[in-house]
Amino acid sequence: MALPIQNAVTYSLKIPSTGQQIQYRPFLIKDEKNLLIAQQSEDPKVMVDSLKNVIKNCIKDDINVDELATFDIEYMFTQIRAKSVGEQIELNMKCDKCVDDEKAVTKVSIDITQLEVDIPDNHNKKIELFDDVGIVMKYPSFDIIGDLANLDENNIDQMFDLVIKCIDSIYNSSEIFHSKEQTREEIVEFLNNLSSEQFAKIQGFFETMPKLSKAIEYDCPVCQTHHKKLIEGMQNFF
Repeated sequence: MALPIQNAVTYSLKIPSTGQQIQYRPFLIKDEKNLLIAQQSEDPKVMVDSLKNVIKNCIKDDINVDELATFDIEYMFTQIRAKSVGEQIELNMKCDKCVDDEKAVTKVSIDITQLEVDIPDNHNKKIELFDDVGIVMKYPSFDIIGDLANLDENNIDQMFDLVIKCIDSIYNSSEIFHSKEQTREEIVEFLNNLSSEQFAKIQGFFETMPKLSKAIEYDCPVCQTHHKKLIEGMQNFF
C-alpha cells in the first residue's frame, strides 16, 4: 500500500515582465536539498540550473522558465522562498563611515513579500534609431547572463554579444525583421553602421532594465549616522 502524500498549498503571483498570473507551491524538502547542494558547489552554472529547476518544480502553470527575464526569476524565487522558509529576512548592514569597526553593523528586517520589481519611467523595449528604423529588445535570460558573467561594459565586443542576443526584432515603417531569422553577420553589420549616439540608446535599455529592489533606512549603532540605501538583486534576499 502506498504511503499518503501531502498535497501542497498553492499560492499565486504575477510575472513582472508579462503580467501573467501563475500558481505555485512552496519548496519541498527535495527542492531545498537541491538548492543546498548547488550552493555548496560554488559553481555559478550549477546554482543557476538548480534555481531554475526548483522554480519549474514549484510552478503549476505551463511556462518556459528558461525564457524568463532575470528579474522575473529573482522575483519569483523570493516569493516562493517567502512561503517556504519565512517572509522575514535579516540583513547585516554596515556603516559607510565606521568601515573598520566590527560593532558598526545594524540588523535590518525585511518582509520579502513586499519586494517589488522597479521599472524606471524612462525604460522602453522599443528604441527608435534613425529615420523610420528602430529595434525591439527582449530581456536577457539567466542563460544569457551566465554566458556573459564577466561582462565589461567598456568592452565593445562583449556589449555587442549581449545586444545581439537581446534583439527581438528590427523594424521600419513597412517591415519587421525578426532577429531569429537573420544571420549574426547581418545583425553585426546593422550595429556597426549605427552612430555612437544611436548605440548608446541601446545601452540605455540595459542601464534602465527593471531590478528587484528595496529601499531601506538604518542608523549606525556607533556613530548614529543615518543611512538610506537601495538593496538590489536576489543574492541580498536569499
